[in-house]
Amino acid sequence: MRVQALVVLGLALAAAPAAEGQNTAAITTAGPQVSGYINAATLPIPANMLDVPDEADRAYLETFRARLDEVMTREETVGLAVAVLVQGEPVLVYAAGEEEAGTGRPITTDTVFRAASVSKGMTGTLLALLETQGRVNLNDPVPSELLPLPRGRQATVEQVLAQRTGLPPHTGDRAMERGGNVSQLRSRLGSQRPSCRPGECYTYQNIAFGSVEVIASQAAGLDFGTAMDTYVFQRVGMNTASVGVDALRQSASWARPHRRRDRDAHGTPRAGDPDTAYDATPAAASVNVSLNDMIAWARAQLGTSGHLPAPVLERVQTSYGDSPSQTRRLYRLEDRIENTGYGLGWRVYDWSGHRLITHSGYLSGYGAQIYMEPATGFAYVALWNHDGDAPWWLFPTLMDLRTGDGPADWLDLLDED
Repeated sequence: MRVQALVVLGLALAAAPAAEGQNTAAITTAGPQVSGYINAATLPIPANMLDVPDEADRAYLETFRARLDEVMTREETVGLAVAVLVQGEPVLVYAAGEEEAGTGRPITTDTVFRAASVSKGMTGTLLALLETQGRVNLNDPVPSELLPLPRGRQATVEQVLAQRTGLPPHTGDRAMERGGNVSQLRSRLGSQRPSCRPGECYTYQNIAFGSVEVIASQAAGLDFGTAMDTYVFQRVGMNTASVGVDALRQSASWARPHRRRDRDAHGTPRAGDPDTAYDATPAAASVNVSLNDMIAWARAQLGTSGHLPAPVLERVQTSYGDSPSQTRRLYRLEDRIENTGYGLGWRVYDWSGHRLITHSGYLSGYGAQIYMEPATGFAYVALWNHDGDAPWWLFPTLMDLRTGDGPADWLDLLDED
């Protein structure tokens, strides 16, 4: 059973009645009725947003909505939730598909998914907030008993959050995925052959990244999940966000994962277990979020909601060094992405002169993405609950449509591969 999409164009966060004579888009409801509309072209531009492009003609959003519908027709697609923000306000909100294939339970804007590695930016923000309160110094080294590094070296909290520990990339991840104990795997990191000294190069980590959980907990005087809820989720207005798979299962509406390997005799996707090895590293990959949470998160990081202090945003969104291996991984986008870096749990892209703050995440059967351009208040957020290549190419499609710098044919090329 395919559940129809909830689509809102020109949606405001506040549920206010439409102004007299204002144009409002038709809504097909597959979830709660959503109200409150604005003409996003008339939004005041915050004083801290410079070089705002002329986005008065938003025809590209209608074209992009059609591409979202195309993704929903694909055999592997189960559920998809997407929002586009302009000048810090949502102008397109799209929720389609099912929590679990064949059940008819619809994806809504409050359906909770796994954020996967998008969690890292939330952890970085938590620690930056604690730093502004004088509870922790991110320039202090992580104690060796929490993060033993090769040759007796130490990395600062900042270096861990910025993926500059000097360890080989993804150290211990495969062993963890095979069932290895995270604490034991972390205790063995000191025996690795280093890629560089701490701070000298970018190498992506999950197990090492998780070492900051204890530091955050001690600084906040709370367990990590409660600290995240108290300092980040409640502050930002992420009302359905949580940490860990047990909390996911307690959500009123939550999306089940659908993996390529899990299909019935007719090829129909079957729901799998949401548990993953990465729940042992909550700071790195275990946050749960809905589309509404992601909209609130994007607005906070853009600075438009006012929920996060400007020094915190600057702290986490500053690149602490290039990430050349990530640039190489994005070779299909080499005509657009000139270089990449890494902040405190955030990637920083130079996309044809547009400075984007971003992160993507994948856990078996789940995908998550966020892209933001703080200078203009533009953002894109997406969540889905199935394996498949198409959702990953939605943002390049949107960016081509928005900027006119490309043919926006990524989904077409995907079909040709």
